[in-house]
Amino acid sequence: MGRPGLRWVVRALLVLAVVSCGSNSEADDKAEKLAGLRIASFDFPESNLLAEMYAQVIEEAGVPVIRLGSVGPREIVVPAMELDHIDLVPEYLGTALEFAGSDTPNPDTELALADLAQRLADRGLKPLQPAVAEDKNAIVVTVETAERNGLENISDLGSLAPDQSFGGPAECRDRPLCLVGLNRVYGLSFKEFVPQRSLDFTAEALRRGEIDVGLMFSTAAQLDDAELVELVDDRGLQPAENVTPVLREEASERWGPRVAVALAALAEPLTTSELRSLNLLATNGASAEDVVRQWLAEKGLVA
Repeated sequence: MGRPGLRWVVRALLVLAVVSCGSNSEADDKAEKLAGLRIASFDFPESNLLAEMYAQVIEEAGVPVIRLGSVGPREIVVPAMELDHIDLVPEYLGTALEFAGSDTPNPDTELALADLAQRLADRGLKPLQPAVAEDKNAIVVTVETAERNGLENISDLGSLAPDQSFGGPAECRDRPLCLVGLNRVYGLSFKEFVPQRSLDFTAEALRRGEIDVGLMFSTAAQLDDAELVELVDDRGLQPAENVTPVLREEASERWGPRVAVALAALAEPLTTSELRSLNLLATNGASAEDVVRQWLAEKGLVA
């Protein structure tokens, strides 16, 4: 296990250096906390988009918000919440559960949510209603490959895998939810693994036939492409990764039920395909604020 005490000290120092930058005193921190609900994101574009979505629906409900922006990775954001620097963050159910100490991926959303709630309770945090949208590992082929071989599920690759090449991030080779898991759960052993530098490279390699099967993410903008199709994880290798708001209990008490109600209104309309399309718009240069505002208006969630 190493030295968890030292890791915690280093983590806390990083948190204080990042989230306290610009704060002059405890009085300033308290004033900010009382001025609005403090919303942060992780350090990647989709998280920024989701945090802006949360901010706009919460403002629409009459609760003031403070946009903290991209704070950093989970190793910084979660301790910052526990240290009362952040009130709300968009999380991913399975990843949050793993970070909270679970070593058993759970594909069942309700069971995973209950487990996460129990693990976060003594930290003063609570998960709210998850969205339908999930951002998780996706096993992808071209539509042409799927139609030629009758592929719908990952298990359909069984007899084909020994003659196929698989592409994904370099670390996929050793990850339990990637090649290791595909072998353990599905018995798949591919002819060749071809490391890919990015999702763009993976998508292009699939289109060109340089690889037969690729690892992507289910909400990736690159999957909003008629040439590519995600295979169904029919044996439940991947954990439930629903987009899930995590809120400080103290903030919930301070701002009342309006926050949870506003966020719950996102649960059904925010599907995986909808989030994928929003990511595509943002990737093409539109600001997160504009993309979110238009989508929320179309769904009748903001005026």
